[in-house]
Amino acid sequence: MTLRLGCTVPAGLSPARLREFAETAERLGYHHLSVPEHLVSPTPAYESLTLVAFLAAVTTRIELATAMTILPYRPVVLAAKQTAQLAQLSGGRLRLGVALGSDPAEAAALGVAPADRAALFAEQVRALRLLLTRPDAEFTGAHIAFSGVTLTPRPPRVPLWMGGGTLRTGGRPRALRRIAALADGFTMSALLANRVGRGAALITELRTAVTDAGRDLSAFGIEARLHPAPDRPRTWRALADAWQSAGATHLTVTTDDLSLLAPVRAAVSG
Repeated sequence: MTLRLGCTVPAGLSPARLREFAETAERLGYHHLSVPEHLVSPTPAYESLTLVAFLAAVTTRIELATAMTILPYRPVVLAAKQTAQLAQLSGGRLRLGVALGSDPAEAAALGVAPADRAALFAEQVRALRLLLTRPDAEFTGAHIAFSGVTLTPRPPRVPLWMGGGTLRTGGRPRALRRIAALADGFTMSALLANRVGRGAALITELRTAVTDAGRDLSAFGIEARLHPAPDRPRTWRALADAWQSAGATHLTVTTDDLSLLAPVRAAVSG
């Protein structure tokens, strides 16, 4: 299977540059745009779902993937409503990536207790699936409770992927089991870009966890990262081939240099 090639939208671009970046990626044939998020940051950064809405308006076919929307920072019914509307307004192009978040300052500013994040997140993911797929949805948990909630208009199916800072330096069994049981796919941390050896070991652990969870491994996506060194174009294809051999289904290019998008696309897909 051919790797689905995407690129990360650089943080802090002006609206005009954002549009140029997105339109260029789409014209070159990239499969997806990957949208990062920080809500409390000393450097320019966008909220992911607002940025997806902007990108949906300036593109027509490219998939729009959040990497990651920090779910515990939002009431789950609001997150579900935003997700449903973005999926509809983009023509079914949204892939929602969700994570716990790893910045203590953000968590404190948004009133999220660090000790509750993991349990809250697991409940939110289950509740989100119900809200996106069922009328009169009902959920009762330790952190979330609602009943009789129907999202209208009904959204198309939204792929729900996961990532997280807990996997920056390798897999943790609890996080891997959560991803394997609840997600449609996994997006690797950018800190593992080009680190195929460590990433391959993580992919092996994750694939085992997906199988152990009774999930269909062929339907589970795994997204690796490529940070292209401008002066080493021969490595781009080699890294892409290595990630595919390791089991990745998607590969996301991380660069702030718009001029690299065309040669990387040609090298990896040619």
